[in-house]
Amino acid sequence: MSTPDQPRVDPRLDRLPEFDDRSRQFRAVEGIEDKPFRSYTWSVPVALDQGREGACVGFAWAHEIAARPSPDANITADYALAIYRWAQQNDQWPGEDYSGTSVLAGAKAVSEWLDRIRGYRWAFGLEDARRTLGYRGPLVLGLNWYSDMRQTDADGFIHASGELIGGHAILAYSVSERGKYVRLWNSWSRGWGQGSSCKLSFDDLARLLSEQGEACIPVVRR
Repeated sequence: MSTPDQPRVDPRLDRLPEFDDRSRQFRAVEGIEDKPFRSYTWSVPVALDQGREGACVGFAWAHEIAARPSPDANITADYALAIYRWAQQNDQWPGEDYSGTSVLAGAKAVSEWLDRIRGYRWAFGLEDARRTLGYRGPLVLGLNWYSDMRQTDADGFIHASGELIGGHAILAYSVSERGKYVRLWNSWSRGWGQGSSCKLSFDDLARLLSEQGEACIPVVRR
């Protein structure tokens, strides 16, 4: 079955965009819009590996559940795959004869099926993402993925340049206001990047969020 037209040369890059206009009523920064930007890091106690499976949404949400502010070091790859499979069975695309699913479907999986979170909200644009990361917790991102994001450079950065090769879901768990970047926690094993982690500049994050990007956070973690 065909899914939304988006090149996928890597089977791991199977995040699919799915939007609900009602989401705009639920901003992650409600109540902190006037707080100053600040740097903060939310640790992630596990590093899961999705292998060659197009299950990045499940793994990004599993890392979210595992991370501070309510850390759970018992989250496993099987748990992440279960999130992905439920999300795929219940997303907007009929059947399961395709790879991938959406960040929204993953949010529904961990809230409606697993009951690990109560509610979820969205960051719209760079400023929302920075404040949310600084004060509220990690964000599950759904982003276009470019060829220069396959590996980090010598300074640990990935770059939103080169050829568009698919879509990826990944956890943003840290923000550096001085360095003007966020840190992402990937699901491609500890051998990728800086031990599963990489940096993404504010400029690149702003661009990727403007390209039908998503940024989602739980309201309450259970």
